[in-house]
Amino acid sequence: MHSRFIDLNADLGEGVAWELEVLPYISSANVACGAYAGSEKTTRKSVEACLDHKVQVGAHPGYPDQVNFGRRAFSEIGISYQELAESLNRQLSLIPEATYVKPHGAFYNETAKSQDETLADILIQLLKDHNLPLLGLPFTAHVQIADAAGVRFLKEGFIDRRYDENHQLLPRSEPNSIIYDRDEAIQQALRLAESCDSLCVHGDNHQAIELLASVRDALIREGYEIKPC
Repeated sequence: MHSRFIDLNADLGEGVAWELEVLPYISSANVACGAYAGSEKTTRKSVEACLDHKVQVGAHPGYPDQVNFGRRAFSEIGISYQELAESLNRQLSLIPEATYVKPHGAFYNETAKSQDETLADILIQLLKDHNLPLLGLPFTAHVQIADAAGVRFLKEGFIDRRYDENHQLLPRSEPNSIIYDRDEAIQQALRLAESCDSLCVHGDNHQAIELLASVRDALIREGYEIKPC
C-alpha cells in the first residue's frame, strides 16, 4: 500500500525575487551553490531561511556558467572535466547541511541521459565523496548512477514540466514544455505522487507560488502528508 507521504521541493538561491515566498509550501529546497546563479552569500542566506522554516536542505550544484544559468551543454561551456569536478566539490562545501544532491539544469539532463560517461563518473564520485542520496529522474541513468555510488536514489517528478515518451523532460526550447495551468499541474502532481518520492516546482516559474499552494492543498485532500523524503 502507498505510504501516502510526499515531498514537495523547489529551487532556492538563484536570485529569483519571489523565491523565499515558496518556503511555507515546500518540505525540501534545492539550494544553488553559487556557480550557475547567486553567490556564496545568497547560498548561505537561503540555507538559513530553510532552517528557520524547518525545510530540508538539498545541494543543487550545476555547471559554473552564470551567463547561461547552467542550462548550456557541458561541451559548450569551455571547461575541463577536472575543472568541473573541482567546482562541484567547492559548491557542495558551501552547504554542509545538505541531506541530498540534486544536479541542476544541463548537469541534471545530461547525466540522466548518460550520453557522456565521464559526466556520469563525476557525479558518481561526487555522491561517494559526500555520501549523499541523489534526487533524480526515474527511468533514466540517474538510477544507475545512484546505485554505482552506493547511495539512495530519490525519485523526482516535475509538477510544472512536460515529459517525452522516454520519460525525459521536454527541452525548454520546445513549445509547451512548461506547465503554467493550475488544474493541469494538480493532475500531474496527483499522478506522479503515486510513483515518486518528491515533486518539484521550479522556483523561476512565475506561477511557482500559486502552483505550489494549489498542488499542496490537492495532495492533502487526497490524503498525502507533506514531509521530506
